[in-house]
Amino acid sequence: MTFQWFAVSAPGDSPNTDGIHLSHSSDVKIIGGMIETGDDCISTNSDVSRVNIRGITCGPGHGISIGSLGGSAAEKDVSGIFVTNCTFIRTQNGVRVKTWPSSPATLEVSDLLFQDLVMIETSNPIAIDQEYCPNHHCDRTF
Repeated sequence: MTFQWFAVSAPGDSPNTDGIHLSHSSDVKIIGGMIETGDDCISTNSDVSRVNIRGITCGPGHGISIGSLGGSAAEKDVSGIFVTNCTFIRTQNGVRVKTWPSSPATLEVSDLLFQDLVMIETSNPIAIDQEYCPNHHCDRTF
């Protein structure tokens, strides 16, 4: 599947408004678009592989996120996520990986590439959060 030259818009203060959310997907291209939301511009979840994100302008919002992962023992690996030639404007994060503290030890995130990214007024250019716990109510064991 290919998304090419598109725009997604929602108010900057709107919650739960991911521009594109991928789950159980492979061989996806997201090329040359503008995503302005109050949440993740692009997010991936369980069982995602071979995703090429290129030439996206993102912001405001949370940036591009891999995860959150590990909230369930049934979740599957994520691999082959390539983010290149993207611009982040007034985002909380540029790119981030977020896993729950209770993530199973067998869940893997691998083969990531973050390259040629421009950050303008971005708080955390690259964030890896292995204790992702929104609202501070997390079970640390399965």
